[in-house]
Order: sequence, then C-alpha cells, then structure tokens
Amino acid sequence: MIGWIKSRFNDIRFRNKLLLSHLVIALIPILLLGLLSFIQSYRIQMKELRSEAEASLEQAASIMDYKINRYNTLSEFMVLNREFSQIFTKDYDENYYQMYLDFRDIMEPMISNIKLMDDDIEGITFYTSGELLGIRNNILPIGELRSKTWYDGFRGRRWIVDGEKLYLVQELISNPKDSNFMVISIQHDSIFGDLDNLSEHISVQIEAQDQHIIFQENRDQNAAAEVVKREQGDLSLSRSLASNGWTIHYSLLNTNAYANAMSIFQITLFVIILSLIITFLLIYIISNNFTRRILRLKTKVDKVERNNLDVIIQSSSRDEFGELTNGIGKMLRRINSLISQVYHAEIAKKESEYNRLISQINPHFLYNTLSFIRWRAEKKSDIETSYMVSALARFYRTTLNQGRHMTTIEAEIQHIKAYLDLQLIMNDGLFDVDYDIDEEALQAKVIHFVLQPIVENAIKHGFVEAAATDYCLLITIGRVSEGIKLAVTDNGVGMTPEQITRLLTSENGGCGVRNVNDRIKLYYGQDYGLVIQSEPGHGTEVSMVIPTSST
Repeated sequence: MIGWIKSRFNDIRFRNKLLLSHLVIALIPILLLGLLSFIQSYRIQMKELRSEAEASLEQAASIMDYKINRYNTLSEFMVLNREFSQIFTKDYDENYYQMYLDFRDIMEPMISNIKLMDDDIEGITFYTSGELLGIRNNILPIGELRSKTWYDGFRGRRWIVDGEKLYLVQELISNPKDSNFMVISIQHDSIFGDLDNLSEHISVQIEAQDQHIIFQENRDQNAAAEVVKREQGDLSLSRSLASNGWTIHYSLLNTNAYANAMSIFQITLFVIILSLIITFLLIYIISNNFTRRILRLKTKVDKVERNNLDVIIQSSSRDEFGELTNGIGKMLRRINSLISQVYHAEIAKKESEYNRLISQINPHFLYNTLSFIRWRAEKKSDIETSYMVSALARFYRTTLNQGRHMTTIEAEIQHIKAYLDLQLIMNDGLFDVDYDIDEEALQAKVIHFVLQPIVENAIKHGFVEAAATDYCLLITIGRVSEGIKLAVTDNGVGMTPEQITRLLTSENGGCGVRNVNDRIKLYYGQDYGLVIQSEPGHGTEVSMVIPTSST
C-alpha cells in the first residue's frame, strides 16, 4: 500500500506536489477546529429546536381544539333543537303531508343554515330505524351505520377518521323503539390541514382514545423519528386535546439541528480556507517560477510529438535546465537533417521505380501485336490489315505520350478506343463496348496507361467461354465525392476471391493489372489503388478513384 502511494505521488506534477503537501499539513487543524465548532453548535441548535417544537405543538393543539369545539357546538345546536329532534320521534301515522311540512319548514332550513355557516361541511346524513326511511336520500337505515367498520356500538358523540374521510357522529334524541344518529362529513384538511405545513424536521402523529393512529405526517421520516424517540426521550412531545380526547405526538428530527450546526461550521471553515487559499497563492507564485520553463519545454516537445519538427527549442539559461533544453534542441535539428536525407532518397527511389514499371509495358504489347499482324499478313492479304496498322499507330502514339507520366482522361479514352479497335478485329467482334463518360471529367489529369492493362485482362481472362455470344465491356468515368472514378466492367466468367488476391499480388501478373495497382499507390499514396468486385459467373468490375486534388 505504501509503495503504491509513493508511486502515485511520484507521478504527480511538481507544482501539485508542493500544493498537496501544504494542503495535508493545513488540513489537520482545520478538521479539529471544525469538529469542535460543529459539536457545540449542534447542542445549542437542539435546545432551540425543542423550544420551537413545544410552542408549535401548543399552537397546533389550540387550533385543533377550537375547530373541533366549533363542530361540536354546531352538532349540539341541531340536536338540542326541539322541533328538529321531534321529527325523528314523532308518530306521523302515514300523515305524509305533515311529514312534508316538517322537512320543508324545519329540517331542510336547519341543514342549509348549518352548511352555510361552515363551507368545510361536505354533507349531513341521518341513520334511523323509524318511519322516515325512504323519504330523503340523506336518511338511511340504522343498519348501514352499524355495518361501518369503525362503528362499535358507541353512544353519544364521537369523531371518526376513516382514511381520508372525517366524520362527526352524533346520537339524536330517540324514543324507546327507534335509534337515530346524525353523521356530519367534514373535509379532512379543515382539521388536519395546518399539520401538513409543519417543518420538515417535525414528524407528527395523532392517536384516538383507543390509541389507534388516525393521522401521520412526514411518513417517510417516521422510522428515523422512532429511532430518535427510543434513543433520546426528550425529543418526543405529546399534547392531549380536551375537545375529543385525541393525543398529538411530535417527534423532533435532528436534521435541522445538524443543518444549522453545519452552517456555523461552514462559516468557520470558510475563514480558515480563505487563509489557506492566500497561502496557496503564495506557494503557487513561487512554484510557478520553477515550473514555467518545464511547461514551456513540454509544450514544444508535444508539438514535436504531433510531427511538427519545425519547432525551435533553445534556452539562454546556463543552469541544468538550460543545458537540457539546448541538448533537446540539438537532437531535434539532427533528426530534421536525417529525415530530409531519407525523404529525398525515398523520392528518388520512387521515381526510379515508377520509370522502371512504366517502361515494362510498351515492349510487351508491341511484341504480341506485331507478331499477330505479321502472322495475319503472311497468311492472306486482307483489307483489315491496313486498318489494324492504322489503329496500331494511333495506339502507340497515345501509349508513348511523349515520355510524360501524366495525361488527360480524354487522351486516355482515345488510347483505349484505339486499343479496343485492334482487339475487336483480332477477336472477330467477340464482344460489344459501351462508354458512360462524364464530359466534365475529360480534362482532369490522370497517370498515363491505367485503363489498357485492365481492359486487356478482361478480354483475355473474362471472355473465355467459346459458346458465349453476348460479351459486353462497359467503361465508366464520372465524378464521385472522393474525386473521379474510372471503372471497367465486363460480364465475363468472373473471379473468386483467391484469384483477385493473386491478380494484385502475384509476380506472375507481369506488367498487367498488378503493374497498374503499384503505379497508382506509388503516385497517389497507399490509401489508393484498384478495387476489384467479382463473382464467378457474374462478371467483374475493376475501379479506381483519382483524388480531385491530383487532377
């Protein structure tokens, strides 16, 4: 482990080593001072948090007591109203008109006034076992109340919380044979809404008289609150409501105390870090004097690494660093001299190789063609002989190209047309020839004598089936995004991948297609050359792309 740390430290830049050493030395007192500041601040904040929570709990309990007493008063107002209560105990004996009058003149005005007095009342429902069943939608059988999960046969008045529903259940005045209850549905937020806006550092919980939990806030923090309550009992506060017997429990989360203590710690840390930064700046200025020349030398060496060998590396300083800089400069000048020598030697070598390759072509074709013409002339006199001699003269005039290595695409087309005239005569019209040439590319420059060996190879090795009568040769020249594309396509017998490889690499290729491929790479670079696409029985396409900058 120590060895690894030492190795990593040695890889750090010299200036960073100075700054890192100073940081480690200064960081120890900063941490000690900050820790002490945090502990003291936390204790103070916990006391303030408890005092604030006690005041908040007292206020919340008072508000809830007031709201609950208000609804209790409204409920008692209705129950103690004699005319209203008699509606549920009166024996109408099928006197429905009197029942209608009681509902119209007593019950409905009473309910409407109660709702107008408080917008948070969602509805008032009555449950009875008397004669009023079926008269109104809000009068239901007592059996439905008894079927509620929260009803346990209680009498009198009780507050019920069922999920997000809040009810005030009040028993009405009843006769010996009837049971009557009034249930007031109240908006949940009207009682518990204020508890939703408590501090995020307070977890609140309300229990009913049977210790059943009827409300929880900050539920995602309840687990943390329970841990705090078990470990520190003074962080849990409770308050009972006089109006209905509910108990409010406050659990104080120490997150706020931590946050406030941390803010004080941060202020202390800021002052110390500011002093440390000033010290760092002084160290930086001093270290920069040592490292500036190293960085300047590194920048120049990086340029050399990116093949920029024209960089001048030289120093007037006489110290060890100056001697190192001048030594690197001398070495770079020596490298430039050697590269220049190798470059000119390579150019001369390529020029010699190019001339050797191009010189191999002319005698080869001249020997074959003149031998055939001599044989043809000796065999019989034919008018075609004069035409062949004329075509041959045109062919060699374009072949020699006055000794130049470059020609225009137009001249190369004239050359290949003369060659094909000879081949069509020698092969008795064995194949057809089509041209697809972009006239805008005719004046572009190309190395001399690149199409003829490809066409010769297509005729000699592609059109070999004696029974075939529909051989065709297509010469295409046009512009592409990379430059100008020249292609020779035939519908002959095609080639296998192995044959394609031998055609471009084998020494048996002589001065044919391999010669053309080598010349293209010599002149345009190794990224260029012939591209051969062929399948047995489906013909062959040999193409090349001449870069536009070279045309």
